[in-house]
Amino acid sequence: MKKAIYLAVAVFAMVGFASCNHKCDGGKCSKVADQMYTGVVPAADGPGVRYTLKLDYEDDENNLAGDYDLVETYLEADTVAVNGIKDNVSFKSEGDFTVVEQNGKKYLKLVKDAKDSNPQAVSDLYFEVSSDSTLTMVNSELQPAVDSTLNYTLKLVK
Repeated sequence: MKKAIYLAVAVFAMVGFASCNHKCDGGKCSKVADQMYTGVVPAADGPGVRYTLKLDYEDDENNLAGDYDLVETYLEADTVAVNGIKDNVSFKSEGDFTVVEQNGKKYLKLVKDAKDSNPQAVSDLYFEVSSDSTLTMVNSELQPAVDSTLNYTLKLVK
């Protein structure tokens, strides 16, 4: 009976380890979980746009690609709402992402699915991986915003 219990536990453990996403470096492995980033970036005609970006890494050893879900919530000024800002309208887009390295920096490229029906979504978005917990929006030439006083940062929340 004990052998059957040990065998069952071993099988469940193997299935659990096989389903985890791990990053291995020189024999050391660490789990890379889905990541969620959020932040409010400037908008031309309102208080800003709240970006909520979820990255779902593929099960490969390099963790350089996967799928993403992005919700863009356009904010509007409101004297009644908390902090004077309320949600106006949201758009969702999804697609694939890749991590690329250029000039010694890492960048995240989001490529929208062709079937995506969000007319507001830009076809490709780019973020500089500023740190383990921060992404900074850049343009398609991988350049930061001209006005450095504006905040284009998304922070890791999970």
